[in-house]
Amino acid sequence: MRLRRGRWPLSKGLLVDALLPLGVPTEVAHALAHTVEERLKRLRRKGGVTPRTLRRILLEEVERELGPEKARLLAKQTLPFEEIFVVEGRKQRPFSKGLLTRSLEDAGFSLREAHELAKAVERRLRLEGVRRIPAKRLEKVVAEEARRLYGPEAGERYRARLLYAGELFVEEAPGAPRVPFSKGILAQSLMAIGLSPDRAFRLAREMEVALHREGVQVIRRDELRRRVHQALLREAGEEMARRYLILRSLRKQPRPVHILIGGVTGVGKSVLASALAYRLGITHIVPSDAVREVFRASLSKDLLPTLHLSTFEAWRALSPGLGLEGESYEVQVMRGFLDQVAKVAVGLKAIQERSALEGTSIVLEGVHVVPRFLQHPYQDRVFTIPMLVAVQDESLHRDRFLLRDRETGHARPKERYLQHFEEIRLIQNHLLRWAREEGIPVIPGEDLDEGIEKALEVLVAYLEAQGQRLEEAHA
Repeated sequence: MRLRRGRWPLSKGLLVDALLPLGVPTEVAHALAHTVEERLKRLRRKGGVTPRTLRRILLEEVERELGPEKARLLAKQTLPFEEIFVVEGRKQRPFSKGLLTRSLEDAGFSLREAHELAKAVERRLRLEGVRRIPAKRLEKVVAEEARRLYGPEAGERYRARLLYAGELFVEEAPGAPRVPFSKGILAQSLMAIGLSPDRAFRLAREMEVALHREGVQVIRRDELRRRVHQALLREAGEEMARRYLILRSLRKQPRPVHILIGGVTGVGKSVLASALAYRLGITHIVPSDAVREVFRASLSKDLLPTLHLSTFEAWRALSPGLGLEGESYEVQVMRGFLDQVAKVAVGLKAIQERSALEGTSIVLEGVHVVPRFLQHPYQDRVFTIPMLVAVQDESLHRDRFLLRDRETGHARPKERYLQHFEEIRLIQNHLLRWAREEGIPVIPGEDLDEGIEKALEVLVAYLEAQGQRLEEAHA
């Protein structure tokens, strides 16, 4: 379908959305949308069809199937595939629910409230057949809908947001370069200590509103941290406030952080790595599987045979000359696993060394992330924080493969992993034993929120210990 701002594929969902407010049953709406799609296909226009043509065909089908009254009601509306423009002076821009949602968040609405309110505004404009609306009139509509949904105070809150629309800047020291205050960055810092996203964004918005109310235009970073710390003491307690100070000190450290997340397949390493990296503002996540794939593409199967199999069946590629015949199955599985780990570790160590020299923080995650294989010459230049993710419950671990099979559209078939489930659990048992021997924290993989909380506790405890060592060294 050709629109003003480019070409877009036809969405039957938009047609259904246009019909449902008329009281059309869902099944009938879907059938009508399908009929319209078939008519459009028969047109066979290479350049697609315009929204005007689509509108005409939809109205014809509605009148034929549902009668002239329904068609008349639909004709009064601005349909979901037609743009609404906001006019301001001589300029106009397309109405955007996303932009309106962000504006409502700035006014202090929660993300859910802002999203629902933006939807309500768009629904009203379309039902009223609005094609163009002055910006001032849109302001009034939003305030009216806010009052209708959330009460008189909500409408006034939206109107009053313009009082706090001045730019707010943060500076390191007087005269130093300034950067705009960012609620997103502050919320990310708050999530790093374990606050939920909703709670973190709420506190960040409240901090911004409070600064605007005081007439603050420029704030020192240390003063902002002090205010956030005080807010956390009131809202979340002493432990969260302490975490905030410790993790903020991490950003001042000249040494980067290397987080090593190990664990067998199916325990949730990748999800935990992404969650931690986002909360800590670390942009580099390196999966060990990616390093293995690079080696597989570069080195032949004849040269490094164990790399070309999964970790749980790498033992099959070991040379018969290693004397495996007299060893137990468990020993053979672990020999193959460690052979592959040692080879992938060459690439992982190279990444660590480069990141240490460049002062870059990274998260390494994967089954090959075994700390005893990852020592490198530049350890003293980084904070290295290892952890092991494990799922103790066997039945839950099995279910993970079934879930992943569905979520990936069978790209990672469950049968292959379940067939080798015994070997996967065997490797996990060895990793757990090594973790106990080397004092590596074990992160529960059964629940993501619990895992993130535990991982953050590990990070805070490590940084606290490092801070004490530095104080003792300088005493």
